[in-house]
Amino acid sequence: VHKYLLRFIHQLDEAKKMMMMHLRLLLLASLSLSCSLVSAFSSSSQQQHLPNYLPNNPDDVVRQAATSITNAYDCGVYLQTIRLPLSQAIYGNKEEGFVADRAIGWQGGPMETYRYLSPMVNNLLPRIRTANNTAGLNIKVSEQILLDFDGSSLQTSENPAGALYDIQALLQPNTDGYYIKTIQAIEEQFCNTKKADKPNRLFLLVNPAWRDKSSFGIFGAQKAQELILDRYETTYALDQFIVRGRQISLLKCWSSDWGLYATVNNGGDGKDKSMPAELIAGYATRPEYKVIDAALKGVVSK
Repeated sequence: VHKYLLRFIHQLDEAKKMMMMHLRLLLLASLSLSCSLVSAFSSSSQQQHLPNYLPNNPDDVVRQAATSITNAYDCGVYLQTIRLPLSQAIYGNKEEGFVADRAIGWQGGPMETYRYLSPMVNNLLPRIRTANNTAGLNIKVSEQILLDFDGSSLQTSENPAGALYDIQALLQPNTDGYYIKTIQAIEEQFCNTKKADKPNRLFLLVNPAWRDKSSFGIFGAQKAQELILDRYETTYALDQFIVRGRQISLLKCWSSDWGLYATVNNGGDGKDKSMPAELIAGYATRPEYKVIDAALKGVVSK
């Protein structure tokens, strides 16, 4: 009798575990569905969800990025691409300090951009909410330099709520095969928990050197499309450059459209940094230069 009783208790325990796993999966599925419905509902009215103004200092950028990344994570987006601004204007008050980011003509090399990017990411990771309760303990962020001449590194945030809520961020990967292998290794060893009842860990690609598959060349384009471009969703991006003498910014927050912003002219030369940038237009995909130029022409001609 004792033997059968133990077996019965064991079966009840296994049944309880299976029930909890199915409930967890059902919760994750319902969350994903609700996020999809929200995204679908908002797609017809994305313009009104775009912020009216841009962040104007690094702390504002970090707060906005953290909110966007967290919202995407809550909807099951564990592989994300983000682009943080590297224009010097956002770090100072001098207009002459404004230069485009590296992908659109940054005047320094990757080691120089790393000096701006690394502190921002170090500040960003603890603000991304992957667990509801950290018991008042601080999140620890560490960094491993990968290839110093590329300005690349791997930052890891360790959450006191448990390793399941840790985050890794790969800074400034480029199209070299080394980074493709590194991304695959991180996915396998860190991001993929290999547990059906637990979500994957969050993995960020920060300011990658590519824009689309053409960046990888003829032989690497298809592989990059399948392994990275089709799988890593851009959940936050703030690109800055100059068109027709005006500071132009492209802002992408999850899950809104791309917003096109330009400095307010206000009867001057459009270079007064005390004036906010105004929202000009919204686009479902990142607009090309000719589209930006046409939109700016329309604003200037008014």
